[in-house]
Amino acid sequence: MSVLGAWGHLASLGEVTEQEVKTAAVNYSVFTSLRSLFRALRRERRVFRDPARNVHLTTPVRVPRPIPADRLKGLLNRAGGAKDRLALVLMAVYAVRPKQVAEILLDDLDRSTGRLRIRRPNRLDHEICLDEFALQLVKEWLTERHRRWPLSTNPYLIVSPLTALHIDRPSVGISNFSSLRDRIGINFTQFRQDRFLDEARETADPVRLMRLFGITSYAAIHYVRTAHPERFTIDPTQA
Repeated sequence: MSVLGAWGHLASLGEVTEQEVKTAAVNYSVFTSLRSLFRALRRERRVFRDPARNVHLTTPVRVPRPIPADRLKGLLNRAGGAKDRLALVLMAVYAVRPKQVAEILLDDLDRSTGRLRIRRPNRLDHEICLDEFALQLVKEWLTERHRRWPLSTNPYLIVSPLTALHIDRPSVGISNFSSLRDRIGINFTQFRQDRFLDEARETADPVRLMRLFGITSYAAIHYVRTAHPERFTIDPTQA
């Protein structure tokens, strides 16, 4: 391991400092390996302190790997208009729940950076990075929305004929996506679970799943374990 080689000047791993861990942790793969290493050494009493314990690695959120183009194209062809195509991509590629899609505000979207805020009551909000295709769908929907309801002051990204000009400016209900679900023939919960599993098969990195989708460590490990059972002969939470 190149990191251990860089620490060759130390008499033992017990001399490694937090700063040296931060310097060595160039990505999450290396960071998680170091964290597991020092936890194991600490349990075996080969070191008296864990220099990785208080280290937190922060990197830009990466855009999820999209669903294969041929599969997504077939679904989009059945989705319908711009609104439903956008909602489908948010749910299929970014694993956003239908209720969360319905509650996205126009102010939650930063088109210049491609960032979209997902509100989660009683939890920290989650931020996702939209790719060029998703941003194009956003543009198409906003263009259609303005053409159909130029006087709408509804603050939500997704509106319907019932909510666009409603005096109370409400969000759409999740029943608004029922016809979309029926057209594509896939339950949205199954979509979300399949997306997590698809990413887990590709990366085998629970930390990546947590950052991409805002899920808990327990859920992330569950999907990685399901995708790669051969890698977990022991409980990964005890590593």
